[in-house]
Amino acid sequence: MTLPLPPSTAPVPVPDVAPYARAVGRAMAYVHRAVGAAGAPSAEMSLGPGFGRSFDGARARGRLVAALGVDPGFDLGGEAFSAMVSLVLLAPGGEPELVRRLARQVEACRWQRRYRFLPGPGGLPADTDCTALTLGALHDAGLLTAAGLRAGARELLRAAAPAAGLPRQRAADREGGGVRPGVFMVYWGDRKEPGTLPRGPKQDPVACANALYALLLADLTGCGEARGVADATVGHLAEHLSSGRFRCGTRYYPSPDAFLYAVSRLCARFPDAAGPLTAPARRALERTGAGAPAVPGSVLETALRVLAADHLGVTAGQDERRARLARAQRPDGSWPAAAYYRMGRLPVYFGSAYLTTVFALSALRTARPAPTVPAPRTGE
Repeated sequence: MTLPLPPSTAPVPVPDVAPYARAVGRAMAYVHRAVGAAGAPSAEMSLGPGFGRSFDGARARGRLVAALGVDPGFDLGGEAFSAMVSLVLLAPGGEPELVRRLARQVEACRWQRRYRFLPGPGGLPADTDCTALTLGALHDAGLLTAAGLRAGARELLRAAAPAAGLPRQRAADREGGGVRPGVFMVYWGDRKEPGTLPRGPKQDPVACANALYALLLADLTGCGEARGVADATVGHLAEHLSSGRFRCGTRYYPSPDAFLYAVSRLCARFPDAAGPLTAPARRALERTGAGAPAVPGSVLETALRVLAADHLGVTAGQDERRARLARAQRPDGSWPAAAYYRMGRLPVYFGSAYLTTVFALSALRTARPAPTVPAPRTGE
């Protein structure tokens, strides 16, 4: 038996996707080929947002030392963030074997109830962005119980900045006005995870939106701390929208459309809790226009905008954007790589044809209501 989630009250346009059925089929075939037994292919990196010349994770550390004179302190091969994003986009109603492969890949990055960007110990610690995306996707795929989701959400709450604020913030941590009290940080400050490099207190609006999504999905009814963090995070996201700072991207996401997409997911799934964000997100989407994306030729930004507009009930420009996506598909069913996220302190951008394709594929599929959750497994 399936248990439907409360439907969104936001109007969700249902596009005519018949013209794109062939493009969707070719893209799905490409995804199945790309996701082998080991899971989704790792993203490549580039030293510019245009993603003109890229290199793989196995060579990344040496390239960064040679080009920037900086050793990040860890190897960058085998990231699983691409698999986490894939689960969010493909797991609800997805082909079971594909979902299982992605879930196994993600599980290799788990530490207790937290999830890392890279597998295995050492280097980067787990972060709230990876953890939140994974919790929500596994739950929607029926691979995480409601109890497991609630436990993960409580773990996310431990990464919220103290309500009283952080003392003596370093200059590097004060960008954009400092760390907001009560709002999710990117990294846990407890340093419990062994063998990882310390990370300072940082916040990113896209990561905040993703963490809030998982928290609201868990529905920690009666938890005052959860309500306080949710309210503070909604306020932070609303201010980021109204200030116009979203147009410059965020610390970890260079495109404003990545932020609008993350916020739109909240508005579509949780219209009451995210109510203060819906109108300003729609205005932001309309204000940035339907023209060329910020990174010229970026199919990824077009796909992000289609998804955001669908979530927000915005129909203007959608036919044009979907047609643009279909025309840009390559013969093998994929779309070209583009920069989706970046390292915080270094100009290193991550993307892949695979990652662009899962977004473009989702943008061309029929707009759907909130996912239906399969019957929960027993235990956690």
